Amino acid sequence: MSQFEPPDFRELKPQDVRDFWEHEAHEFTPWLADSIRGDDASHLEDVLGLDLEVIETEKDVGKYSVDIVAEVIDDGRQIVIENQLEASDHDHLGKCIAYAAGVDADIIVWVSPQFNDEHKDAFQWLNKNSREGVDLFAVRLEVWRIGDSPPAVRLNPIEDPSEWKEKAKRSEGDLSETKKLQEEYWTQFRDLISDRDTPLRARKPKPQHWYNNPIGRSGFKLQFTVNTVEDNLYCQLVIQDDPEVFQELEGQKETIEEEMEEQLIWSPPEEAQRNSKRAKITLRRSGDLTDKESWSDYQIWMLERGEQFHEVFYDRIQHL
Repeated sequence: MSQFEPPDFRELKPQDVRDFWEHEAHEFTPWLADSIRGDDASHLEDVLGLDLEVIETEKDVGKYSVDIVAEVIDDGRQIVIENQLEASDHDHLGKCIAYAAGVDADIIVWVSPQFNDEHKDAFQWLNKNSREGVDLFAVRLEVWRIGDSPPAVRLNPIEDPSEWKEKAKRSEGDLSETKKLQEEYWTQFRDLISDRDTPLRARKPKPQHWYNNPIGRSGFKLQFTVNTVEDNLYCQLVIQDDPEVFQELEGQKETIEEEMEEQLIWSPPEEAQRNSKRAKITLRRSGDLTDKESWSDYQIWMLERGEQFHEVFYDRIQHL
């Protein structure tokens, strides 16, 4: 038997964030905003479980300015992001709340390399006592190296809204039985994505009939749908406001369907939805949401078809 050789482990060393960004407004905020604007999902979006669109940076709110104002792509909620490169303080805690009030935001994200207990506790208390849909995240900014390796950024959420607390805020009857089933189904699907090595991204589950995922370019999204009227499941690429791109992809229909090994439903913008400019390329199968014993089969189908869409469409849409 060969002798065991232990791995050569290196020490993981924390770095001073000021060594990489000297100025919050001129360096860190633009870096974070650009990462959100990028075609691939940003680290912050993965941490929050939300896909974002930057609306404005350094937006004036009274005599101060909020670092980043963004919008949740899935539901249109406003989000304010307040950054600092030193330990949390009362001034920035107050600014977070004032900025959220000033732009009527539903989500506050506070980024700092160190959170004092009283500020973490304040966000925890606000999450516990705010209405459903108002979410607060305290995200610790970390930079690490292993030996002489390039630096790696980690955004570590140390306080975020728990799903069970949000559900506890609901009054009896707030959700129909169908909505409850949808939320439970997407929660299981999110957990499946989290547990797998997959290009799909874990996103916050909601009581609705769809679950969206990024696919590497703004204006495009991968959408999973459970239709309880027709008892069908859908996995589809959604193209927003770009009929020429749809036509170019449709011109590759034969090759794409050979790669997918299935026939797809090609819906140009005028057929996608009433008063909508979205085009869709879709796979469909039967599925009854009330049949919980089949959920695992449904979710595996969605996961595998979603991975197929990534494999077949990801590179194509980057080069259109």
